[in-house]
Amino acid sequence: MDFWERLSQNSLYLDETDKTLEMDHSQVEQFYLPLAEQCMAGLVDQRRLLIGVAGPPGCGKSAFAALLSAVINAQAIQNLACVVGMDGWHFPNSYLDFHTIQHRRKRISLHSIKGAPETFDVQAMLSCLSAIREGGEVRYPVYSRRLHEPIPEVGLVNAAHRIVVVEGNYLFLDEAPWNALRPLFDLRISLIASLEGIQDALMERHLRGGKPPDLAARQVRQVDLPNAKRILSGSVPGTIVVHKLNSRLISSIEWLH
Repeated sequence: MDFWERLSQNSLYLDETDKTLEMDHSQVEQFYLPLAEQCMAGLVDQRRLLIGVAGPPGCGKSAFAALLSAVINAQAIQNLACVVGMDGWHFPNSYLDFHTIQHRRKRISLHSIKGAPETFDVQAMLSCLSAIREGGEVRYPVYSRRLHEPIPEVGLVNAAHRIVVVEGNYLFLDEAPWNALRPLFDLRISLIASLEGIQDALMERHLRGGKPPDLAARQVRQVDLPNAKRILSGSVPGTIVVHKLNSRLISSIEWLH
């Protein structure tokens, strides 16, 4: 069985839906295979590698991480890599409903800005990712876009996973407490996309998650785009910068050293 046959056996889905991710052969050959080789080059001993993938909402981080992991596994001819998503460390809605933040001279509910950096349990994330980095079997929370809640300990990094691809908006944000995460990553990959290029993807994601169009548009305007601006202006660049045409397609890669 060759590489493409092994890769095609991986059914990659968006969230908890039956919508499969498209595999563009030219994108895989031009971009994902070199990235996979770079990731595997770090496997010089038995230590587990953490690969951070960060960027603004709507730039296709989840799809990118899933496909990169699948390409690594197809190249390695074993399940060497897995993906862990940052969204599992959202605070529960019960917490967000009863906690507030100062915003533009008034107190607002954290629930009203759900998805902003302040709505994540960063200390719990730091503790879990540190345990994952140490090796062995580790359970982690996963965010359900059907329930709109994090579900504790349903994700599993097993002992055979030597590469863990961690994806999320704020992994490289250069402000406390987020900046404590950066030293955990052996390789940092930044995804960059224009605000114009991600708006359609943001709307599609919220509609897929069950929001009516007016609420989806308000979420994009009042929460997602301000968060994207905060990420683009306030994050430390990765050692690799991936420029996206849209949520699906890569236009180029910069290899920074």
